[in-house]
Amino acid sequence: MVSFGYILLALGFIIGLYGEIRFLVVAYKRNLWWFFGCLFLPIVGWVFLAFNLKTTIKPFALSLIGLIVAGLGAWMAGIDWPT
Repeated sequence: MVSFGYILLALGFIIGLYGEIRFLVVAYKRNLWWFFGCLFLPIVGWVFLAFNLKTTIKPFALSLIGLIVAGLGAWMAGIDWPT
């Protein structure tokens, strides 16, 4: 069960990273300032998501699914987060 958790954790990280890269590609195609803003300032990414919801919903959903899968994998692997 622990090894399956680690597999899910790695898979979730890969899916989340792929979603984030696709999100940054959409920002780069819009404008170079949006790209650097989304890359370095998290609030700009949320603003860009709100303004361009039609084109950014799929990459955002991929990132969210990756986060959920990675969290499930960490839970299954028994990884304790510092409190």
